[in-house]
Parts: sequence; structure tokens; C-alpha cells
Amino acid sequence: MKFRQVEPNDLPSLFAIRAATQENPLSREALRELGITEESTAVLLRTTHRGWLSEEDGKITGFAIGDGKTGELWVIAVLPEFAGRGIGSHLLRLAEDWLWSLGWKELWLWTSAEQTKRAFSFYTKHGWTVAKIEGDVLYMKKGRPD
Repeated sequence: MKFRQVEPNDLPSLFAIRAATQENPLSREALRELGITEESTAVLLRTTHRGWLSEEDGKITGFAIGDGKTGELWVIAVLPEFAGRGIGSHLLRLAEDWLWSLGWKELWLWTSAEQTKRAFSFYTKHGWTVAKIEGDVLYMKKGRPD
């Protein structure tokens, strides 16, 4: 498995992965409704965001993106057939390490408030804690390691 920084020409594959995730898949149309397009993401990656991806035999298998302006773990997604192999954990570390390097004392993310979903156990396993729940959105935070 190879890990590297996301490049603009990777975006079509990343959007396809986001739509193919096992839990909480978001189609291009759903992302567009949220204001997230390949074009807007390319701008973010040139300015405030940075991302990493995993590849196996030239196929992109997962990715994570952080927002350096806010300290948010913006997205993490792994293809279902590659889940459980440590890819998400490695991608999470890459994004967290970059955000810590920017001086953030606390990182945050939001996910589904359904704590039975895999995302909740994944994040708690990696030291994230519940900050608050608003409706069906769960906000989590993680303090800078000592």
C-alpha cells in the first residue's frame, strides 16, 4: 500500500470513493447540494485544505482531507473492499499530523449521531471524544497529544 498527498487529477476517483463508502455514501449530486464539487475541492486543496490517499496497484483505495483553516478533519473515506486493513487509521494519522503541525491544540469533526455506525467506533478508538450532539449530527474533538 502506498500513501501520498492528493493531487488535483485524483479528484474524480475521490468523489467516486465517497459515493461508494459502506456507511453514509454521498453521491456527486448530494455533494453538489452541499457546495462540494471537484472544482471547489481543487480550490480548497490549493489554499486551506490538504489531503492524502492510499493506492494499491495504481488504484486509489481511500483518502482523508483536513481543513488547516479550522482544524477540522473534513473527510475520510475508504472503499468497502479495503476496510479493516488499517488504511483509514493511517490516513487519519497523516491528516491529524498535518493539522497538529499547523499549531492546532484541538481538532474537530462531525459525523452521524448514530453511535452504532462504524465511524463512531473508529474515531473513539483513535482518541476522539464526543463534544456535542445537535439533531442527527455528532461533533467530536481530539486534543493535541502531549
